Amino acid sequence: MALIVKKFGGTSVSTKERRQQVLKKIMDEKNAGNDVVVVVSAMGRRGDPYATDTFLDMLSDVSPRPSARTKDLLAGCGEIIAACLVAEDLRTCGYPAIPITGLQAGIHTDDHFTDGIVQDVDASYIKEVIAGGSVAVVTGFQGYSDKMDLVTLGRGGSDITAIVLGGALEADGVEIYTDVPGIAFTDPRLVPSAPFLSSIDFSPMYVLAMTGAKVVHPRAVSAAIQFDRPFRVRSTFDDEPGTLVGKKGEAPGGLYGISLMGDMILAHAERDPEQRLHIASCNTWFYKADGEGSTAIVEPGKAEELKELCLLKDVDVVSLQWDPDSGLHPELVAEALDALHIHWEGYFALPGGGAWAIAPDKAKDAVLALFRAPLQKG
Repeated sequence: MALIVKKFGGTSVSTKERRQQVLKKIMDEKNAGNDVVVVVSAMGRRGDPYATDTFLDMLSDVSPRPSARTKDLLAGCGEIIAACLVAEDLRTCGYPAIPITGLQAGIHTDDHFTDGIVQDVDASYIKEVIAGGSVAVVTGFQGYSDKMDLVTLGRGGSDITAIVLGGALEADGVEIYTDVPGIAFTDPRLVPSAPFLSSIDFSPMYVLAMTGAKVVHPRAVSAAIQFDRPFRVRSTFDDEPGTLVGKKGEAPGGLYGISLMGDMILAHAERDPEQRLHIASCNTWFYKADGEGSTAIVEPGKAEELKELCLLKDVDVVSLQWDPDSGLHPELVAEALDALHIHWEGYFALPGGGAWAIAPDKAKDAVLALFRAPLQKG
């Protein structure tokens, strides 16, 4: 008998019809003789009745600056509703199930409202539930502080819940269900023929998530690294195996993947004694300082405060992760871009790869060209 943690996102539980797909996957696992812990997100997206953003918009109508404590308490309501519905659906189908909050699940966080960090997990109550033969249906996105306040885990929070529970329970598998069949080599909206990967190691997945890949939030990957818990990204709507994150996989053309961050700003200052660019940069990799000054990639919202200090350019950022044994290096990628007449405005080194700032009207062309280009020497 195995123990499997299955997380279902807001799209998967947003309607009764879609929840039937969720129930089938849970019941199939139980019928195979396995124990199941289910983690659910709030149902739907902004505008849907029980979506987290819908609740928060209601609170904003009351106060433009609601207290963080109140904001988190309300933000957790969507997951509670989803957990109760899924648990009751299972019960009416003949599968005992118990809805469980983040507090009951023992997910202990710091006291940083809206963006809590998991400190430790006491999964003893969940173990009691599954030992009694029931499915534990846990609210994603929630933890609790030393003061017993509900603290939400920020973007990607339900994925984090599933991963940390998988670690605490020493689960045999953690499966993150979405509306796509896994992690693609690059965004299929840019390259429809991009393959879905069977597996990818933690490190390149983390970097790709930090630089624009949207399927898995970087904090969820970070939690998986912390708890040493590989996980699989699968679709709710088919039976394909998806992508295993945490195991070195294939690298088509020597690359693990290509990500794109659109609508960014390349900022350059000849002098920056207060290191304002360093502070404003999107992440630590997207900043560099040398004899020619300081350069950073910043979000548009932070560019306004830098315009008197910096030269600013609109860019998109194309990032690559490559197999260290492939022979790829930044010069080869730059040569490929130059040969394709794709001008790039700046380069930033990444762990296991690199990022190029490219004019917005050329970035999609760059992704497609690099996907097709034979980059290895020889």
